[in-house]
Amino acid sequence: MKKRLCLKVAALWLGAIAWLPAARAANLELEALVAEAFANNPAVQAAQFEVSRAQAERDELRGFFDPQLNATVSQTDYNAGYNQALLHAGVDAAILPGVYLGTRFEESYYSQLQDSTVTNVFGNYNDLWQSSGRLRLGVPLLRDRGFRIWKLSDERAAKRFSMAQNHWRAVTQQCRHDVEQQYIAVQEAVAQRYVGQAALTRVEKLLKEAQELVQLKIVPEYQLFTARSEVALRRESEAADQQACRTTQTRLLELLGTSQARPVRASFDTLILWAESVELPPLFVEDKALKARGDYNEILDFIEVAEKEQAINQDNLRSDLSLNMEAILQGEDPDNVIGTGRYLNERNLGASIGLTWKRPWGYRTEKARIRAISATIDARYELLRQTAIRIRADLKVQHEQFMSAQDRLSLVAQAIVAARQALEAENERFCLGEGRSRNVLDAQKDLTDALQRQIIIAVELLRAYSNFMYASGYADEF
Repeated sequence: MKKRLCLKVAALWLGAIAWLPAARAANLELEALVAEAFANNPAVQAAQFEVSRAQAERDELRGFFDPQLNATVSQTDYNAGYNQALLHAGVDAAILPGVYLGTRFEESYYSQLQDSTVTNVFGNYNDLWQSSGRLRLGVPLLRDRGFRIWKLSDERAAKRFSMAQNHWRAVTQQCRHDVEQQYIAVQEAVAQRYVGQAALTRVEKLLKEAQELVQLKIVPEYQLFTARSEVALRRESEAADQQACRTTQTRLLELLGTSQARPVRASFDTLILWAESVELPPLFVEDKALKARGDYNEILDFIEVAEKEQAINQDNLRSDLSLNMEAILQGEDPDNVIGTGRYLNERNLGASIGLTWKRPWGYRTEKARIRAISATIDARYELLRQTAIRIRADLKVQHEQFMSAQDRLSLVAQAIVAARQALEAENERFCLGEGRSRNVLDAQKDLTDALQRQIIIAVELLRAYSNFMYASGYADEF
């Protein structure tokens, strides 16, 4: 009894040693494939460039506060007889909390004043320099008050950047899921080919044994016919399985974004042991999945972008009322370039203040645009609700399918043990001349069907696991 117990413990330990490397190797290889896809897949790279574009568009709005320089040089000959050379330079800037500040400097040179008809204005001077400096302040009072439009535009650009990031996250999650599913397909194709090759080997062995028994007159010749037919069918199946392996490998390379072939570790044992190693928690949190999903958050960001767009259009419905103030310092001098004297009037300092109001005759364009945006927001909320319903349903369905596949995988393992025992018994009967080749072929077919069924269930389990993780947004914990 003790010896049997020790042998059983040793068998379990050896099985664990063999199990861990295969399952772990599959997970590590899958992670390496996902990383390669993230680095090379065109869809992922395009989404990354969209993130960079959104960031650049937000940085572009910062130019609103960049000072604007301007300068003008002109020479004018007036009909009154005198000439004027003008140098004009200034700086305009938008300054928080919402004012436009402008500075101007002008330098004028008047010549041939004695020949003009307005010498009474300029006095008894033939040449005169005039210098003036202006400080202008503009304050929006209704529309764009406090640079509201810029602030809303900046918030909209920030949401567009977030939307691009969530789109990139959605694309990477979809890419990861596609790679996982295709990697499972590769494992399935290789495992099916392994089972098919084993079945072909068994049938060829049966045909050889039947030929020997026919030569020894132990069994009649007609028992060769079914074995030959089965060999031909198995060879045809082997050719189909070989093509399926090549196809799945090519599709995997397509997802990786490369045409260079690379070896993928795949085998029957890897598939089965990998399926037996994965686990899902008994409970999961739906709200955490919604927060982790890129496509769900992309829709949320789109709604917020549309709301900012709507706020901008609503602000455009206001009348444009602005307060403008200007202070002017001016002086003249007949000899010096910088004029500070008072030759044309008695004061050097002047000021002006005024209100400017304007508005379109109607707001048909803005109102129509607001209605369109409102309809878009309502539609996106329905899409958001639909996405949430689908994610919750996927989590529930895939979790149930995974648990069911786990139970079925253990049941089919028992069927495989029984099918092997039945095949051994039929082989023994046939070799003794008591059975028929048809009975052996049926037993072989039962074993092949059981092994193929094990592959199908293992694939269903792994796909359910992959689908569940994708539905969860690959959140770390549930």
